[in-house]
Formats: sequence, C-alpha cells, structure tokens
Amino acid sequence: MTASAGRAATAAEVAAALLEPDARPVIAAHHNPDGDAIGSMLGLARALAAAGQDVTLAHPDVPAVPVDLEFLLAPGEEILPAVPGDLSERTFVTVDCASEQRLWHDPVHERAGRVVNIDHHQDNTRFGDLNLIVPHASSTAEVLMAVIEAAGVPLTAEIAVPLYAGMVTDTGRFSYGNTSAATHRAAAALLEAGVDPAEMTRLLYEDQPRDRLMLLGAALGRARTLADGRMMASVLTRDDFVAAGGDDSEGIVEVMRSGHGVEVAALVRESGPEGSYRVSLRSVDPEVDMSAIARQEGGGGHRAAAGFSTTRPPDDLIAWLERCVLERLGAATVRE
Repeated sequence: MTASAGRAATAAEVAAALLEPDARPVIAAHHNPDGDAIGSMLGLARALAAAGQDVTLAHPDVPAVPVDLEFLLAPGEEILPAVPGDLSERTFVTVDCASEQRLWHDPVHERAGRVVNIDHHQDNTRFGDLNLIVPHASSTAEVLMAVIEAAGVPLTAEIAVPLYAGMVTDTGRFSYGNTSAATHRAAAALLEAGVDPAEMTRLLYEDQPRDRLMLLGAALGRARTLADGRMMASVLTRDDFVAAGGDDSEGIVEVMRSGHGVEVAALVRESGPEGSYRVSLRSVDPEVDMSAIARQEGGGGHRAAAGFSTTRPPDDLIAWLERCVLERLGAATVRE
C-alpha cells in the first residue's frame, strides 16, 4: 500500500487504490448517519467484498444504523463501534463525511495507512490522502456508482439497494435541486440491477417510527413563522424526546420547509451536554446558501441543506438565524 500526499483523485484512481491486495479497507461515515451515509457504506463494502477484498465497516455511533434504515443490513452484516487496531496497515475509507471532525472524537484517521475520502459536499475539507469530491453529484451514493464501475464490479441487487436508499433520501425522492439527468441515469441503472422502487418507498417513508411522528407533532405545534412568513423555525427539547419515547427527528425539517410560502426551515434540537443544540437548516432556493450560515457556527453541508451544533440559547439562536436568513433572502431577491 502506497500512501499519497493529499490530492484530488479520479474514480478510477480510487477504485485502483481500494483494490490493491493489501488495502483491506475500513469504511466509515459521519456522526448521526443518514440514508446516504449508511447506504454508501454498505454499497461500497458489498462491492469491494464481491471483488475479493477483506472489508470492515466501522462507525462511532452506537447503534450505528438508525431504526428506519435497519432493513438495509443483510443478515450477519456488522458495523463495528471502533476501528481495528491494525488501522495503520489498512486503507481508511470515509464516505459522505465533509470533515475529519465528523468522524470519531479523536483523530483516528491519522493512524491509518492511507485515507481515501469520497464525498459530494461542496465544503469538504479534503482531509484524505486521496480525495474524490464531486459537489455537483446528488449524493455520495451517486459518486460511488462511478467508483464501482471503474472497479469492474457488476451491480447486483445487494449492492444497488443501499445505494438507491442513499440517492433517494439525499434527493428528497428526486425532488431537490441536486437531482440531475445523471442522477436519474444512475437511478435507472440501480433499478435495472434489481431495486424495487415501490418497496423502497414503503420501507423508507411509509413505516414511520412512533417517536418520529410524536416529535413531528410537537415541532409543528410550536413552530414559528419568521422573516415575513418566509421562514419557519421550531425547537425540540429533551422533554419532547422523553414524551415521545425516542429522539428520531429525521425528516421533520423537510416537512416544515414544505409549508406554503416557507422558503427556509430551521429545526433546533436539544442534544449532547446541557445547553447544547443541534440545528438543521433547509432552503427551497439553493441561492439562499444554508451552508454559509452553518459555517459561521463551525458546521457545514450543502447550499440547500446544512447543519451545525451550538450553545446559543434557543431564543437568541432563532433571532440570529432570522437575521442571517433575511440577509440571504434579500440578496437572492436582488439577484433575481
């Protein structure tokens, strides 16, 4: 295994690196994984295993897979809560992870023999030895389609299903502005490999956990409209999580954004140590850059979908967010 100075790489170069006999890839993704993170981990791992590689899946969260994505795991498929002790002799592959800070709390990637960073976030810090970053791609799953093709691995249903889950969730069922003709062509290839889109829609969107539905009701019940009705914001507290019997708030901010006249939505969730909050931002118009707001608080993401953690009190936080949003809404209006 030959380490490289951090540089941009093509899909073919990444495929070649991952197929080296001594690569023994360890695949990881970001904290609080979504469909694209888990789907990309599983799809890539299965493709490399089909090519004869010794592959390990690792993730810092326990459990690593959210309840609504557990159906993607094959019987006996395991995601370890720690990286292997011999990481220095392996290739550490990060998928859908915009920065090293979103991996383990300690910099485990620094112990790896080589780091391969595969992502589609525009603000990726390029922390890998090899960096395959494709900001115009809809999802990391879409980026991986090119890697798997370059590796010469045939698409099977087992590989295609998690990749489709990553693609469909990161595009909002192919409704977001990051959906392109290339995205649809990639999705078509996954369907041809055996994905059942109706079944995937049922599993991903029509079998909702009870706590998520309870939290949706709580968030909508206290939602505030701001910025002359163009923004909606809400806060979920630990008490809400106790009452709901869980803390699954996946998709709530997208529902808020779907409100009539709402161009930006912000969901604030109490998270981590006392006085800490996690903020999810969504915008209808990609010209209203949510990642620029998130970066001010040490976060990041996409123009239309971003997030960050903060210790600002909720009232101060929402007032600040409203000011930031108004500035960007105004700039977008001027450009029009």
